[in-house]
Amino acid sequence: MKSTAIANSNIALIKYWGKADDELFLPMNSSISMTLDNLQTICTVEFSEDFKQDVVEINSRPANPKTGDRIKRHLDLIRRIGKTNLKVKVATNYNFPIGAGLASSASASASLTLAGCSALGMNFDKRQLSILARQGSGSSCRSIYGGYVKWLKANASEGSYAVQIADENHFDIRDVIAVVSKEEKAVSSRDGMRTTVETSPLFKSRLQNVEVSLKDMEKAILDKDFEAIGRLAEADCLSMHATMLTSQPPLIYWEPITVKLM
Repeated sequence: MKSTAIANSNIALIKYWGKADDELFLPMNSSISMTLDNLQTICTVEFSEDFKQDVVEINSRPANPKTGDRIKRHLDLIRRIGKTNLKVKVATNYNFPIGAGLASSASASASLTLAGCSALGMNFDKRQLSILARQGSGSSCRSIYGGYVKWLKANASEGSYAVQIADENHFDIRDVIAVVSKEEKAVSSRDGMRTTVETSPLFKSRLQNVEVSLKDMEKAILDKDFEAIGRLAEADCLSMHATMLTSQPPLIYWEPITVKLM
C-alpha cells in the first residue's frame, strides 16, 4: 500500500488571502493561479501493518513537530475516508525552499493527497481530489491541475474546489522566480491571514475589488492578453500586501532586496 506522487507549486495571479472557515479552509474570495512546471514536491506515502507509529520525513529528515502534526491531521482525514487505521510513513522532498513564499504548502498537500489516496486505492476524480487537498492547505486545490486554474469560494466544503480555465499549452508565458531568501517566514501564511482578516481596515474593500479582478483576469487569460494579465496581477498583489501592512501588528513579507528588485 505505497504510492508516490508529484505536484507542482502555483503562483496566484488573483490571490487567496483570508479564510471564511479555518477548519475546512474555505476562502473568503475566489482566486486564479498559474501552475509552475519547475517547482515540484515529490511525496511517497506507505501504509503498513508493520508500522507501529506514523513517521513523517521532509527532505530526508524528520519533520518538525508542528509540520508533522499538520501532515498527520490531513492523513487522518484520508484514513477516515479510506476506512483504515493503518500507520503510515511519509517521505516528502522539495526542489525549492520551504515556507519562503513560493507556495510549498500547495504542492506538498496536493502531492500528499494524491499519494495517500492512491496508496489506499481510492480513485477520485480531480474535483474530489481538489476538495480533499484543500483541507490540508487551501491553495493546494489549485495544484491538482496544470495551466491556469480558478479556485471557487463557497459556503460549504463540497462547493469549494478548483477548475481549469486553460491548460499549460494555452499560450507561452513564463514566471521568473528570484529566491531572495531560503529562510522560512517568521509568520506563517495561516497566522498572517487570520491577523489580516481580524485587524486590517482595508480587507473588506479588497474583497469587493477582487470580484471585478477575477472576471477581468479570466478574460485576459482566455484572450492571451499578456499586458492585462501583468497589470491585474500586480495590482492585486499590491492590494493584498496593503491589507497586510495595515494589519495589527503590521505584516511585512517583503525583504529589502524584494523592494529593490521591484
